[in-house]
Amino acid sequence: MAAVTGVESLEFAPIGVNGAIPTTGWVKLRDIEDGGITLNIPELATIDVRVEDVDGIRFVLKGDEEPAAISGASLDISISNANLLFNGVAGATGVEFSAKNRQIHNLAIRLTSKPFEGKKMVWVAPSAAISAGFKNNVARAGFLALSFTGKTTTPLDGTGSPVSPWGYKFVDVTLPEG
Repeated sequence: MAAVTGVESLEFAPIGVNGAIPTTGWVKLRDIEDGGITLNIPELATIDVRVEDVDGIRFVLKGDEEPAAISGASLDISISNANLLFNGVAGATGVEFSAKNRQIHNLAIRLTSKPFEGKKMVWVAPSAAISAGFKNNVARAGFLALSFTGKTTTPLDGTGSPVSPWGYKFVDVTLPEG
């Protein structure tokens, strides 16, 4: 069975060259809020074609494709995480963050699920447009969270041809002996 449950890790990296998945530079987002990651890959949009004097639909064509979207939150609101998700630059002292000139920026994303029945899923997007913010009540019974949403974009390879905006695979998990 190939099933997915839970998040083992969520990582971001600068986008790779020519639409490739980066091999280095991955930064792991820590302290992911429980239940805080949502991955949505919408079904293809369709265009229904009808003809005169015939009941029903004659053809179904592929319509515009909506991007896959991932959103989440981390309780680790460190300057380094804010700089990563907001595309910011820490102040001269390195202990402050300014959201001046906030922009959407692109990062590669890798989501690895927790193991289930000896397998875990690794979902990757070579380029996603990232928008960041903060959420949750500031209260003694909870924590402020650094939140983000990423929508996959379609990068181009070295010849200018589009590459897949996302993909996934299942990998075997080495179980401890005993």
